[in-house]
Amino acid sequence: MMAFQPIARDIAKVPVFMSSMVQSPMISVAFDKYDQILVLTANSNTLKPQKEILLSQCGFDVDDDRFVIYGCQDVPGFDAVAKGEKVDVEYVTPGIVKMVRGILDKAPQIRAILLECTEMPPYADALRKEFDFPVFDAITCTDFFVSARKDNPRFGLNQWQNDWDGTVDEYTFGENLTSHQRARLLN
Repeated sequence: MMAFQPIARDIAKVPVFMSSMVQSPMISVAFDKYDQILVLTANSNTLKPQKEILLSQCGFDVDDDRFVIYGCQDVPGFDAVAKGEKVDVEYVTPGIVKMVRGILDKAPQIRAILLECTEMPPYADALRKEFDFPVFDAITCTDFFVSARKDNPRFGLNQWQNDWDGTVDEYTFGENLTSHQRARLLN
């Protein structure tokens, strides 16, 4: 999908990302330079040929040792992706978890997981629960972009996106105070 990123970006009037891989630079700088990030893709054989587009459009180098790339093509039931069929998530989830456990046994320096394929977000919570790692996918990418445009209720100008009716409410200084508060008021 990253091959279409420049086209989509040129046409769209809002931020566009065609792959969760756009998060890879942000993820890599969040961890120590010796930590690794596991990238799970539908098929590892189809990601490597996209090397140039991934590097130019997301800053992701498939040859960087920090990124450990594994395909899910051999997980029982996940072959439905290649066949264009509906994936039985409940059936496939244990296989994804088992595969990741085996990867982590061989590469204990992995500290985060990036799910490249848009078929992968249904497995993110199982991976978070099982391994207590941050797991990034198309959903976390979308949430990141959406949150940049939303009101933050924890501080700042809350509900600023509500329309103002243009009417100024009448107010007399101190009218919202109790008589005790007014007596203490310094004016």
